[in-house]
Amino acid sequence: MLTEHGLTEVVDGVFELRLPIPFEDGLVNVFLFADGDEADLLDCGMNSDESVDAIKQAIAHIGGRRLRRLVVTHIHPDHYGAAGTFAGEGLADLYIHRLEVPLVHPRYVELEQLVKEVRTYLLVNGVPPGDSEVLSNSQRALSQVVKTAEPSVQLDGAESLQMGRRTLRVEWTPGHSPGHICLYDRRDSLLFAGDHMLPELSPNIGLHPQSTPDPLHEYLDGLRRLAAYEPELILPSHGRPFTDAPARVKVLEAHHRRRLEQIVEIVGHGKQTGWEVALELWGPRENLYEKRLALQEALAHLQALAVDDRVEKSVTPESVRWTPA
Repeated sequence: MLTEHGLTEVVDGVFELRLPIPFEDGLVNVFLFADGDEADLLDCGMNSDESVDAIKQAIAHIGGRRLRRLVVTHIHPDHYGAAGTFAGEGLADLYIHRLEVPLVHPRYVELEQLVKEVRTYLLVNGVPPGDSEVLSNSQRALSQVVKTAEPSVQLDGAESLQMGRRTLRVEWTPGHSPGHICLYDRRDSLLFAGDHMLPELSPNIGLHPQSTPDPLHEYLDGLRRLAAYEPELILPSHGRPFTDAPARVKVLEAHHRRRLEQIVEIVGHGKQTGWEVALELWGPRENLYEKRLALQEALAHLQALAVDDRVEKSVTPESVRWTPA
């Protein structure tokens, strides 16, 4: 049911609200859970007047006078940005995975150390000094659309959370972000998939200074675990609701297998830095955000290949090199 406020009641008592963002497909889906005059929220969009007003209007429309809890799938700005507007002292309780918590301050508040680490990471992975300087500072713009909040609860995964009138299980699904979580409703076989399982895109899986050491293998393991639940409906953060998780996971696995094979071939042709591999895969990119994502994605695949002993990784203080195993 589509309301006049742009809310869709996707299942009984659960409402999808689509908020504008300047990347991905231009929209992020957040979910409101109704419970009398209280409501719970999964993700909160960016901290923009347009998004904040839309959420407040949506809460009022479903009869909520108070936002009780905010659960965040991960701390990327389109999911966490308005956390400080809706959660904190006297406001909603914020629930977030504990591996996301230490990423917030260096990413959005005190950026200098992270900018320095990213610049080093770019240089050792073959990015020219001029590009490294520009790319390492591209994070600063994102801090303008994020208002941080202290978590009330730090999650590990496997918890049961009350969201509206539903009980949902927290599923820790690292890969896209170290502490990414999904929520699963066992009773009605509903999966709130965040960015982990999308209907048309593969989320960026990147190796970088704030990632886990082997994000691609972790991501694929999480996909298989969720597919085994065989949820009847998947509600993603981008794109439209979809069904048949096992089939979608097979497509995503095949996509990453092809990418791994491409990279083995590229390394065999003498490309030794992550930057060279990224340029060979995707060509030059004008957009700074896309350049960094391309490098991170190439490095995650190279790291997975090194873990599987299909390429060799050599490191010095000055460089990281990848050669045929």
